[in-house]
Amino acid sequence: MTVLLPLLVCLTLAFSPALRAQTFTVGVELQPYMPYSNVQDGQYLGYGRELLDAFAAHQGHEFIYRPLPVRRLLSDFIGGRVDLKYPDNPRWNADIKRGHQVHFSRAAAPAIDGILVKPQHLNQGKARLRRLGTQRGFTPWPYLEDIEAGRIILIQANQIDSLLAMAMSDRVDGVYLNPQVVAYHLRSNGMDSNALVFDRNLAYQDDHYFLSSIQHPELIEQFDAFLSSQAEQVQALKARHGIVEP
Repeated sequence: MTVLLPLLVCLTLAFSPALRAQTFTVGVELQPYMPYSNVQDGQYLGYGRELLDAFAAHQGHEFIYRPLPVRRLLSDFIGGRVDLKYPDNPRWNADIKRGHQVHFSRAAAPAIDGILVKPQHLNQGKARLRRLGTQRGFTPWPYLEDIEAGRIILIQANQIDSLLAMAMSDRVDGVYLNPQVVAYHLRSNGMDSNALVFDRNLAYQDDHYFLSSIQHPELIEQFDAFLSSQAEQVQALKARHGIVEP
């Protein structure tokens, strides 16, 4: 009997619900945001997909990705219709999330959001920003007070390429986006990646993307352990997709 006890303990742990391989639904954003993510023909792509697939394989889980518009994604997440949300951030829709115990992972990817302008407008200050473009669903946090006061007119578009075209034709004075995303889209359209440049003298957000869950804190703990134990693999994924720390 003494000999059997260790075996019984191991079997119990192996089949405990917290450790057993499971299938989870991951809510992701239905919008092009390469190199971080994209959805083509219903398939989730990019760094986010490869990172989460690597984590799922490491744990033996299966992830089903559900691409949704940004607002619908938040609603389904709060309503428990998806198990995980990526990307997420504690600041995003904090008022709506209040009252729900949302568990956030360690940082999964760096994410700077700031103003990009034509090179000839670099370092000309905030005063020239009368029309600011951004992707629909995004909040230009450093400029919210100016927008609400009417000093800056916010122009939103669903497609990043539309925003870049507005900036290139001076229909907006700058765009509030991730510089790495802008550079990727410019290159993809056969343009110089420096046709729009990041103005670091204007206020910007130096932040990160996180994985979140309301129903499965144990999965967030597993993801944190994965980021730590597989740090070289994660860094290689970032490098392959051109995602660099600021």
